[in-house]
Amino acid sequence: MRDLNNHQWNFMRSFISISIIIILTFAGNNQLNAQSKKESLSFDDVRQWRTSSVTLSDDGEWYTKLYSLFDKPETQKDSTKENQSAEKINEYYQEDNQTDVLYICSSKDGVKYEIPSGSNPVFSAASDWIAYQVKPKSENKKDKKDKTSIELKHLESGFTVKYECGATYRFFEDKNYFISADKNSLLIYDLDNRREHYIGNIGEYVTDKESEYIAYTIASEDKLGNGIYIYDLSKMTTRALETGNFIYSNLSWNSSKNALAAYKYNETEKKIDYSNMNIVVISGIDSEKSKSAEYPVKNIKGIPENMGLAVKSKKYPNEITWSNDGDRLFLKIKEYEQDEKKTDTDNEEKPTVQVWHWKDKKLLSARIVESENKKNEVYDAIFFPKSNSLVQLTGDEIQKLIRSKRTDNWAIGTDNREYISDWDVNKSDLYSINLKTGEKKLIEKKHSSSYRSDVVISPDGEKIIFWDGENYWSYEFKKDSKQNISEGADVSFINKEYDKFGYTPSYGFVGWVKNQNAVIVNHKFDLWLLPLDDRSQAQNLTASVTSNESIRFRFEDLGFDDKPEIEERYIDLSSTNLLTAFNPQTKYAGYYNLQGGKLTELIYKPATFANSQGRSKIIKSKDSDAIIYTMGDCQNFPEAYLSKPDFSNSNKITNTNPQQEMFKWGERILINYTNDDGVPLQGILNIPDGYKKGQKLPMIVYSYEKRSDNMYSYATPYLNGKAVPEMLYVSNGYLFLQPDIHFNIGTPHSDMYECINAAIEKVIELGYVDEKHIGYQGFSFGGHCGMYMSTQANKFAAIAAGAGVSNLVQGFDIDIVRDGTNEQDYYMTGQGRLAADPTANTQMYISESAVFNANTMNTPLLLFHGTADKVVKWEHSFGFYNLLRYLKKPVVFLSYRGEDHGLKKEANRLDLQRRLKEYFDHYLKGAELKKWMSEELPYIPEEQSVEKDKDLRTLPKWK
Repeated sequence: MRDLNNHQWNFMRSFISISIIIILTFAGNNQLNAQSKKESLSFDDVRQWRTSSVTLSDDGEWYTKLYSLFDKPETQKDSTKENQSAEKINEYYQEDNQTDVLYICSSKDGVKYEIPSGSNPVFSAASDWIAYQVKPKSENKKDKKDKTSIELKHLESGFTVKYECGATYRFFEDKNYFISADKNSLLIYDLDNRREHYIGNIGEYVTDKESEYIAYTIASEDKLGNGIYIYDLSKMTTRALETGNFIYSNLSWNSSKNALAAYKYNETEKKIDYSNMNIVVISGIDSEKSKSAEYPVKNIKGIPENMGLAVKSKKYPNEITWSNDGDRLFLKIKEYEQDEKKTDTDNEEKPTVQVWHWKDKKLLSARIVESENKKNEVYDAIFFPKSNSLVQLTGDEIQKLIRSKRTDNWAIGTDNREYISDWDVNKSDLYSINLKTGEKKLIEKKHSSSYRSDVVISPDGEKIIFWDGENYWSYEFKKDSKQNISEGADVSFINKEYDKFGYTPSYGFVGWVKNQNAVIVNHKFDLWLLPLDDRSQAQNLTASVTSNESIRFRFEDLGFDDKPEIEERYIDLSSTNLLTAFNPQTKYAGYYNLQGGKLTELIYKPATFANSQGRSKIIKSKDSDAIIYTMGDCQNFPEAYLSKPDFSNSNKITNTNPQQEMFKWGERILINYTNDDGVPLQGILNIPDGYKKGQKLPMIVYSYEKRSDNMYSYATPYLNGKAVPEMLYVSNGYLFLQPDIHFNIGTPHSDMYECINAAIEKVIELGYVDEKHIGYQGFSFGGHCGMYMSTQANKFAAIAAGAGVSNLVQGFDIDIVRDGTNEQDYYMTGQGRLAADPTANTQMYISESAVFNANTMNTPLLLFHGTADKVVKWEHSFGFYNLLRYLKKPVVFLSYRGEDHGLKKEANRLDLQRRLKEYFDHYLKGAELKKWMSEELPYIPEEQSVEKDKDLRTLPKWK
């Protein structure tokens, strides 16, 4: 090459340049051609989108995958267009990713079994069997010819046992047995010997991995054979422990698995005879002859009047648990209804008046709802068999008990009676409760709490950690002593990003550390180790990374808090701990390992590791190093990957929506802007495929507090009952903007208005948007914003607001929600962020309310609301509509009868989304003005039936 002269060099350069231009032009043309072939998403296309689910066996050798429609139709459709769309999309599905087929796969060889209509797979502890449910599809819901069945399959051989029933099922935790139970019978299947045993007239049963027995009750209608029995798994024999013409319930093993406790009672006219209930304790079960002791409730000392034992039901387990020493039973008690004697005045007409008094601690409406719930309310108690006495732990004085599983020395009791408030944050006095005597002792007065982690008891039940708004404190039960454990750290653990009034949270408690007298808590980015003694220093466990980059680290799995064994509920820092990593600025995410004080990056990239429902969860095999994780981004559906714990050798095992390549999608960019006070903010802008520099496109703005953290989240084009589907609009040529909002106390709606305007100005500056064709859509809190912005000088050609609050004074004064409470807490200390009542700051309530600014409303507005909304009252949308109608302002109101907060019914969701699209297409793209938007429509009475009308009634109990 050195021998080439200048003329030859120039010729070579020209040739190379021309070649590059030709290649780039050819590639560009191919890209444009490919882009032009892609279609815009239609409503029918969107309804073909799917979600996927996976499971993993304990040995990591097997996994399952299942695809199902994200929006399953409630009725059969005859739409030719929809069928054509489904046929077109089905061409993209291969043999291993069909809809509603359960695939059972070998980690080495791929799909091994295909189960049409299979679901709910469960692997055995030894990973050699799998159980699943098969629910055949039927076009007619009333057709019950095809029954739901359970299948039990041996993975290696394919040997299958089928049971036609819709029962519950599971495998033993560490034994090779399978159990299935319905309301009539119990099936026990010996997996090793492939033999089964049926028990009829089953009442309930209990198992434990430490016991060779299954304890169960027989509950026949005629009570013949009723009693408590045990089944010996190894011998396949049954032994009666106690029998009688009674009902037996609430079976519970002691810690040694050689004794059982239960309740014994009868019913009169289907009502439990609480006054004649007995507690039964059967001991010596592991011996040849067991002993039974009975404790009639009416003879138990200390049981409150009109109280009985709370029995187990489908909704309420009301379990009995034993103390470790076997001397106490922890159980639930409840009030029972007294038989009232009728008098002559019972037949007289009575007034329907309700008296609402200003001294009521709780609204009458709230107490009406509570009275309904109180029928099932239960209270904690301790029963002492030796003294035949009972101590009630919770009730009017102590409302809540915090106790660590499998511990029986101490608990925390909370008492909120002095601090009951319609608007203030939750406050209560904290007491230590001695579980051996029932004695209580005050720990902390007026403790504020909004999170579960504000008071946490140690796994061994001997200490607690609580947050007081500034610091973490530890308390030791035995010593009755507390100390500040965070003041020694050189940082504050106050969550300064919290922008509501009346409460100062921390970033959250994580857990207790194994073999160290210490706990781990979250800071803004880091994880801190806080010792519980004065001798050790607080330690930043993640500083090695966060000192250079703003990454937020959190424990990936907090499930250790719910583990059954005490030692499993500690964090072992000497072993590998998986952390999630997220950068709030770049929105990159991933995983790190923390072990022995060292942080190791595993995977970190512009992606999301959450599924389509926004939940992040690594599936770990119990007995191998296999894991399944989920990864996707804004252009790729979150798929499942089978991998090693270090994320190496990752193999994608799902292919959920391959049809996406048929359609125009979009590309997101992160925008940075500031509000009027100079606070830095971010937003997501989605730009349609094929955008050419200089184009000015119509844009939809959607807001709800902070959205930018979803930068790499996949937006499933789901036709929901609240918000416009981002991808449906982007695919059809719209820009889609989701800005962050910075809130101040007292100006929630004007803050939204200000920040949204600033974000729009940034998009205008970037040159993407057609300024005259911008639309806004919001729901609930975003709906408040849409209503308010319609009354201000705004940049919108059209606004759609769903289930919003239009009148803050009305909201504070008369709104009552589903639990019967008013909404004063919402406006004062909650999302409303007002921190004052309408009399203390009348001007604030007026200036922030859409109705009081209605005379300046000039933006076309579409309102929608469900008449049975129990979160935001329907009257807010109707009232705003009614006032705007009076003022001759451009408003249309879509009222969906019988719908709650967000439309649930398929027909209503589809109707709403079609109207929203027609609405924005007209105002932002100049499409046809539909008749429903432009003129009065004739009223057509709908057909009614007694059943349908009953379903749509919306009056609450207090009315």
